[in-house]
Amino acid sequence: QTAGSMMFDLAAVLVATFVPSGSEIPLVSFASGSDPAVTHTWKALNDPVMGGQSTSRVAVENSVLNFTGTCAIVPSLKAPGFITAVTGNGFFAHETFVDVSSCKGLTIVAKDFASYKGYRISFGTAKPIGGKFFAEGYKANLSPTVGAFGAARVPFTAFTDFWDDATGDPIHTCAEDASYCPDQKTLRNMKTMSIWAEGVQGAVHLEVKTIAGYGCSAAAQHA
Repeated sequence: QTAGSMMFDLAAVLVATFVPSGSEIPLVSFASGSDPAVTHTWKALNDPVMGGQSTSRVAVENSVLNFTGTCAIVPSLKAPGFITAVTGNGFFAHETFVDVSSCKGLTIVAKDFASYKGYRISFGTAKPIGGKFFAEGYKANLSPTVGAFGAARVPFTAFTDFWDDATGDPIHTCAEDASYCPDQKTLRNMKTMSIWAEGVQGAVHLEVKTIAGYGCSAAAQHA
């Protein structure tokens, strides 16, 4: 074996050691002193922009995102509205996210205090042809553990950008048409992310510690 081939083999071993198959890539952290690449500015955005009456509070405190409020009936729709904790949602306020394009999905470490059944998570700004006017980005259901912190995995195949802007429910899924699945451009830099309480009336109290890509085959790359 030549010196060159030995160096190539050594480099391959080092890469395999550094990025084991199926590893996680940190995407969002709320801990103080976290890497700036995974630290983002979060705020509340609720359905009063659509005439609703829901209320919420969003704060990063004690190393978690504390998301509390009430999802109320929107009078004009006679159906529950939404509250969100959002980062990077403005025209000039997009955030820069770590590249998770080599990953299979997201792991959200969170705790639900209220047994609320309408949590969702979304990211990006994609809009499909024929999609709803106010629906933007890829969205999926989120089922956090109740009463204790746990890891909820959401595969990217569970997300779709073709969803109903009145209910949040999917109209067409990634499973039925791959064109609605998260694209590589978005996964390389999501730009915006939201955690939703939507479509189910009731009290909301969720704490989130971290969000990461799982099943990743490459090292973290900053966009």
